[in-house]
Amino acid sequence: MKLTGHGRRAHMKLGAAGERIATLLYLRRGYGILARNWRCSYGELDIVARDGGVLVFAEVKTLRRESIYTPRDNLSRKQLRRDLRAAAAFREKFASDKTPWRFELVEVVIRNRFSVKIRRTRLSLA
Repeated sequence: MKLTGHGRRAHMKLGAAGERIATLLYLRRGYGILARNWRCSYGELDIVARDGGVLVFAEVKTLRRESIYTPRDNLSRKQLRRDLRAAAAFREKFASDKTPWRFELVEVVIRNRFSVKIRRTRLSLA
């Protein structure tokens, strides 16, 4: 389903709010934020952070409510492949081949202004 007009703006606003919340989560855990919404020809990385000596590439998925499906259900294999190629481009440009890295999914459910649920998962890429 392709969103247009007001629906698309609301969707983008919700996604941006989820990314801000995820960024705060990483900062509170002592991570350094290297980039937000980093773009290259392969796609966009929502958050690139540093956890000690490890690069962390985070994809953020946000919903207003959780019912029979979760934010994770919005991460397609196609998007994951794009994100992995973008992460490789980031590492090639800014890091050594030997720099350890991992990929994480941050699921944010914004129920209302006072109730937010966050789940962070390290994705196994094997």
